[in-house]
Amino acid sequence: LKSGLAELFGTELVKNKKYEFGYGTKGAVFTYHGCTVELTWKTDVPYTSKETPMNIYLNVHAALERLRNDAKQNDKRGPVTMIVGPGDVGKSTLCKILLNYAVRMGRRPIYVDIDVGQGHVGVPGILGAIPVERPADPVLGFSDEAPLAFHFGHKDPGANIQLYNLLVSQLAEACAERLEASKKAKSSGMIINTCGWVTGGGFKILTHAAKAFE
Repeated sequence: LKSGLAELFGTELVKNKKYEFGYGTKGAVFTYHGCTVELTWKTDVPYTSKETPMNIYLNVHAALERLRNDAKQNDKRGPVTMIVGPGDVGKSTLCKILLNYAVRMGRRPIYVDIDVGQGHVGVPGILGAIPVERPADPVLGFSDEAPLAFHFGHKDPGANIQLYNLLVSQLAEACAERLEASKKAKSSGMIINTCGWVTGGGFKILTHAAKAFE
């Protein structure tokens, strides 16, 4: 970042700091007021666009903040938000943005990942959750120093739906206990990333997850 203010999936970029991304990395630098970014290596498809869903995401964040403020004032659990949709629509990206915006406001939400095909918490085949206490590193992502992890062993929930639902229920119970252990975490709530299987049996496991995490 050479000038202006910019962020990568909700994490603010530091001016004149060099970020080294691995081969094949895909990213979108966003700015509300304009910026200049210098690229020092070959990129496949660098482009700029004025069309962005970021204003919608910001409105979602603002709505969650109102719920968190109410939860904090009344000692209630904060919002538990499930991001749902088919594959490759940006669910993980939206989770990252909402989490980064939350911690920049001083919140301590829990990031829950029940998408066993991707492995954002741990490796693929894992259902997991981590407390988010600082914005994600633009290169390395969120710190996973204290994860809750349940081994499913497949990248497809359909491989064993009964086991998948059981692990989702156990993870939900563990996350609820972690929220109760900290007032700041309790009012901050959870952001839940889900798999892209949304029809048939996939819809049923999403419904089960929604009930388990309340």
